[in-house]
Amino acid sequence: MKDPELCEDHEGPGVRTMKDPELCEDHEGPGVRTMKDPELCEDHEGPGARHQLIRPEHDLDQLICPEHDRPLEFYCRDHRQPLCVLCTYTLHKDHHTVPLKEQCEAQKKDLQQKIQERRGKVLEVQRSVDLSLTKANAEEEEGVQFFNDIIKSVLQSMVQFRQSIEKKHEEVKEDAEGLMADLQSEISELELRQKEMEEALNSDNHLDYIQFFTSVKPAPELNDWTEVSVQVPSYKGRFDIALSELKIKLFPKIRIAVEEALKQAKKYSVEVTLDPLTAHPNLHLSLRNKLVLCSPQVNPRVDNPQRFSKLYNVLGKEKFSAGQFYFEVQVKDKPQWFLGVTEGDANRKLKPDDLTPENGYWVKAGGNQRNRWSSTEKVGVFVDYDEGLVCFFDTETSTIVDSFTDCYFRTDVLPLLSPGSCYSDKNTAPLILTPVVA
Repeated sequence: MKDPELCEDHEGPGVRTMKDPELCEDHEGPGVRTMKDPELCEDHEGPGARHQLIRPEHDLDQLICPEHDRPLEFYCRDHRQPLCVLCTYTLHKDHHTVPLKEQCEAQKKDLQQKIQERRGKVLEVQRSVDLSLTKANAEEEEGVQFFNDIIKSVLQSMVQFRQSIEKKHEEVKEDAEGLMADLQSEISELELRQKEMEEALNSDNHLDYIQFFTSVKPAPELNDWTEVSVQVPSYKGRFDIALSELKIKLFPKIRIAVEEALKQAKKYSVEVTLDPLTAHPNLHLSLRNKLVLCSPQVNPRVDNPQRFSKLYNVLGKEKFSAGQFYFEVQVKDKPQWFLGVTEGDANRKLKPDDLTPENGYWVKAGGNQRNRWSSTEKVGVFVDYDEGLVCFFDTETSTIVDSFTDCYFRTDVLPLLSPGSCYSDKNTAPLILTPVVA
């Protein structure tokens, strides 16, 4: 097939020429290079030929730069297209260009890296499941040991306790299996693509390789697994909560165990001092910032992002980002109060209904008009940051009256106190941070 510029000595079947800086030594002339077609050029058979042989193609024009009539031997990563050598010095001279072979190897390496990353994520997810099971078994064992001592009376409670833990672990396991299935699906898809790419690379036709896997069969859409992980619940506190619920039925037998939970919590007692910079304008602090009460009289305080402006709250100055801590608050003679912890960067301008764990608040409401807290005079607040547990003790009865489990603290947490609304003569008593007596 005669091209616009042919080697005159080899016109006819089997010979096709392209201008190129490399000359055919047997046919010296301005810029002539030959390539073998299926019908061979007899004058250029044998080991002495200096021609570059390529596979016969149905459309060789795709191998040639339409702008410069030169072979496409480079790749522009900025514009994601093949180039000839002259393109790299003209339109694409300031772009990131590499040889086609290097681009092929880079794509192959990138594919292998994606597969390895996902295999590593599978292992990470499986380790999370194993850790969840270990923690579940540890907490379960402690509870079962106690329940076996009073099996006849607490069989039903023991079953509920075990189901609570096992259900939570099954939820973790189910989530993990879903993640692993998705990861495995992507791995299979990538491995299939890897196999196809390796087979295509055997042809040494890098241009065809690039065009096929860039345009005809582009890379599949993959999930970004960087921030994906399985949140392992702590399971902490379920046994203590079940223990407190049993106290009504088995008070003589469980009193010692319940008191032990509070005794252990008190080992982590800390001194909390209230922070005036966070106090609502209607709150008044005294006793070296250990006492807070609400009054209709507004304090002339400058507003700031740390100050509560819609809720009668105040925070402690102390921040906690690991371990356990415990503090006690006198709530005597108060029909309404709020206690708990909040994240340091939580929004301080929220409304009462927005004080939720989703917004960084783990707060419980109490008061002498609420059944569970009706006779409570002092509340102990215990926080296990690492295990995601917040417990509220009635210090007189040593019982856990309320709690949060499986908490996910994103930043450091601070104690939160609220004496409640001050627009009533029935709620004028203060909240007082008191020393912890072991």
